[in-house]
Amino acid sequence: MNFGLLLSNLPHIDESRVCYDAMLSLKPRESHRFAAFWLGLKALVS
Repeated sequence: MNFGLLLSNLPHIDESRVCYDAMLSLKPRESHRFAAFWLGLKALVS
């Protein structure tokens, strides 16, 4: 589904776009590193 088409109909498109771009710019790599660390630690303990 293309959410860009839905956002273009909102009255506050500029505010929505700023928030959406900020969400897309988050760095999920750090959480993946933590998950990999946690899984490795769990494998060592069990």
